[in-house]
Amino acid sequence: MKRKAIIILTTVAALTVAMVVLLIGCSQEIDAVEVFNAFAGTDNVAPVLISASTQSSSVVKLDFSEPVKVYGSSFGEYSARSDGKSIYISLPSSLEPGCRSEISGRVRDYAGNTCGFSVQVWGLNPRLPAVLINEFTTKGTEKSPDRTELRIMSDGNVNGMVLYSGIPDDWDVRVVFPDMEVRKGDNVVVWWTQDMPPSAEAYPSGLNICAASSDGLPSNNGTLVLCDTPSIGAGILDAVVYSNFSPSHQGYGTKSAEQRAVWVIESGHWKGDALDSTSSTATRSMSRNLDGRDSDSCVDWYITVTGGYTFGSDNTSEPY
Repeated sequence: MKRKAIIILTTVAALTVAMVVLLIGCSQEIDAVEVFNAFAGTDNVAPVLISASTQSSSVVKLDFSEPVKVYGSSFGEYSARSDGKSIYISLPSSLEPGCRSEISGRVRDYAGNTCGFSVQVWGLNPRLPAVLINEFTTKGTEKSPDRTELRIMSDGNVNGMVLYSGIPDDWDVRVVFPDMEVRKGDNVVVWWTQDMPPSAEAYPSGLNICAASSDGLPSNNGTLVLCDTPSIGAGILDAVVYSNFSPSHQGYGTKSAEQRAVWVIESGHWKGDALDSTSSTATRSMSRNLDGRDSDSCVDWYITVTGGYTFGSDNTSEPY
């Protein structure tokens, strides 16, 4: 028994010594081990589709954020070739102005990252005229609904042109224009209504467009953006930013209105303060100055006198 007790005590003592040594070792400072990131310096980001535009009646150009290659036969019946950051697609037939087609495919960058997409493209209109947003109201009534007048600055056809209440990537209502011949000096009036009102009969025939929406325009803070097509990355023809200088969101009232205004400003199509919409009403329109200047800023504009809107004709009213 005594021998057994001695063995047990010896074992316990040995375990105790080992535990003490282990604790002492753990209390000492351990040298930091450098972690090696096997993915450092490797491109793991997929390419991003930036814009889609028609280069001719049957050729579409897709622009990406980095050089890309066509991925297998993902474009189906379309013939596609890569050129740096762009993919050129040959359509099987011509795409008429104002008509749209949907293109789907997949590309990969030179690191092997892929990007699949489906995008709408619109037929090229080589006869788009120069156009300016010339007059608009945003506080419409049933008798005097919201309207926007476009001043045609050269002969042409507006087929496929689009006017956004908002911006191309974030809009409330948009109007895509039909096949319409126009001449320099014409005034095309967009009615932001569900149906064309009877009062439109007093305007030149054929130069009225209905938005087919009952939403109207944002009353106090908003943006109007005119583009050459509805395709992503389309060219901007003209734009206006208006505000009643609300105390919230940098004067634009809501986060959405602020983000849209910032987008237009960063695009380079508006400079400085917004057009002050405070004094405008259903009949006091926001009108471009009589000299037709276009500096993309609020100095180009004024508020007309009460009942002084001049939709469908030249801006001739006195300022409010």
